[in-house]
Amino acid sequence: MTRQEALPLRVALGAIACAAVFAQVMLPLLAGGYAAAYPQAANLAVPYAAAAIAAIACFEVALLAGWQILTAVVAEGALTLSTTTWVNVMAVSLGLTGITLAGICAHAGSVAAVGGPAMLFGLVAGLALVPAAVALRNRFLQLTEPGPDLRSPGHSM
Repeated sequence: MTRQEALPLRVALGAIACAAVFAQVMLPLLAGGYAAAYPQAANLAVPYAAAAIAAIACFEVALLAGWQILTAVVAEGALTLSTTTWVNVMAVSLGLTGITLAGICAHAGSVAAVGGPAMLFGLVAGLALVPAAVALRNRFLQLTEPGPDLRSPGHSM
């Protein structure tokens, strides 16, 4: 991959990271507004905002790992074993993001009884992120495995 091919991916990663930081800044303000509008659920504003900020922070770590993987691919020309650590960091952080979001939605939908049917969707989406992160990790690691050596003595052509 060349630098020119990587540029749109870097721009996309940067834009997503900026949006994530903006969301982290806005979450306490939004939580305060909803706490004022719905006093019966005001006690949930701080813990839900803190958990959502933590989930976004985990997502930002995944974005950083993606940036590092992209940098390594540009430098080395392909995925190599040197990217394995960043692939693992990405998978773990995406998994933590999913688990945190699923926990927020599960609590809001069942224990706190707020949010309605959207909480079921959030629960399913958060839980789906965990196997997706594992599958992404496995796919990355498959791409770094050396292929069969066609010149080996026991291999017929």
